[in-house]
Amino acid sequence: MKGKGFLWVIIVAILVLAGCGQNQDSARDEMGFDNDEDFGVISSEQSTVNTKIKSKPALVTDSTSATFKFVCTSAPCEFKCKLDSNAWKKCKSPKTYTGLSEGAHTFKVKAGKNGVWDKSPAEYSWTILAKAIDVSADIYHTCAITGPGGVKCWGNNDGGQLGTGNTTDSNVPVNVSSLSSGVSAISGGVFHTCVLTSSGGVKCWGDNSASQLGTGDNNSSLIPVDVSGLTSGVSAISSGYYHNCVLKSGGVKCWGWNFYGQLGNGNNTDSNVPVDVSDLTSGISAISAGYYHSCAVTTDGAVKCWGKNDNGQLGNGNNNNSNVPVNVSGLDSISISEISAGNAHTCALTSGGGIKCWGFNRYGQLGNGTTQDSYTPVDVSNLSSDVQAISTGGYHTCALTTSGGVKCWGENMFGKLGNGNDVNSSIPVDVSGLLSGIGAISAGDNHTCAVTTTGGVKCWGLNGSGQLGNGNNTDSNVPVNVVGFIP
Repeated sequence: MKGKGFLWVIIVAILVLAGCGQNQDSARDEMGFDNDEDFGVISSEQSTVNTKIKSKPALVTDSTSATFKFVCTSAPCEFKCKLDSNAWKKCKSPKTYTGLSEGAHTFKVKAGKNGVWDKSPAEYSWTILAKAIDVSADIYHTCAITGPGGVKCWGNNDGGQLGTGNTTDSNVPVNVSSLSSGVSAISGGVFHTCVLTSSGGVKCWGDNSASQLGTGDNNSSLIPVDVSGLTSGVSAISSGYYHNCVLKSGGVKCWGWNFYGQLGNGNNTDSNVPVDVSDLTSGISAISAGYYHSCAVTTDGAVKCWGKNDNGQLGNGNNNNSNVPVNVSGLDSISISEISAGNAHTCALTSGGGIKCWGFNRYGQLGNGTTQDSYTPVDVSNLSSDVQAISTGGYHTCALTTSGGVKCWGENMFGKLGNGNDVNSSIPVDVSGLLSGIGAISAGDNHTCAVTTTGGVKCWGLNGSGQLGNGNNTDSNVPVNVVGFIP
């Protein structure tokens, strides 16, 4: 009996120990451990497993999705994947992630076999940057449209013109609230910004003290709001200092401040809703709102301007303001394809790729080799052809050539001509490093920006409010890369 009792004690002890082992396995499962390797326990019969990533995204990309293909050295294997700080999860090759945010990301993958997991997971890091398709350099801020049709802005934000819901300046691009896609054109004034949506509607935000948001009131908005009566049918938009104009169904409508008659509706009364420009309800192909004047190109290539004219910026041979459109002189035998109205001067791109400018010329912004104002169009020196786009700023002008290069002329305070110095030039000069590879340009008040053909953004000139977007507030007389965009 004594021997049998001892035997039973041994049997009971074995059963108790077995039960503890089962409880231990259950605890492992509850804690999220699915093999002995998580406890650092490896059987002597197990072998080493290595993981390799065979396919991955580019080191720098604008794509918000990423696909990875991976293998192990001793197939067949099972895999676990991890993106950034997320937890490890079982996965299969290929593994695709979508809807990724801009910025740096790290992908890790480890293979496992027979309960053994690779202790040195394969990993890959890459960066997602925005790709710009257009840019608008405004008075103290800048905005760009990204590939999906989203909007980013940077610089001064006193009026809420960055559209972020606050009035904090930013020297790097920030996303405009509720505009992550669906925008086709953008333009800004001194403390406000407007966009054209892909559905033909118009939204504006920022300061509204001069009715420039077009909402039917004078309430400012830190986020985009719809412009009254312009939910569809609009094909172009342009913002002046405190007013805006759009091209809708071949006609022109403007709203905002109207002290100089820049709304073109025959009076000088401000309007907080869009109004028709006199005699321009059809037959218009392009528009541009300057600081205090506006211009339009007709479908037959003629140009009409209205508003302030103290320096001859209306181009009709005198310096009298006009609250209705007047014909620009000297363009009867020339077809104009594009127009750009600046502070007190205006420039036009001919169908042959040449440029003509008129108005204020103290700093050589007409580009004809002089500093004398002209009440009628004059030719820009050395640019009689091969120009594909133009943009006028405060007291300077820039052109994009057919070879993708950028030339600027006029005032060069703060280095806004981008040629490495601050000397004014009355004839076009090359912008440093931008002899080719540029797809769009925009001249602001004291700074200038360009979009590269790869989707990057470069800016130069005044940077006191961070309008160059390179993370500091230091002026630059040569182009600098805007943070967050493809190089």
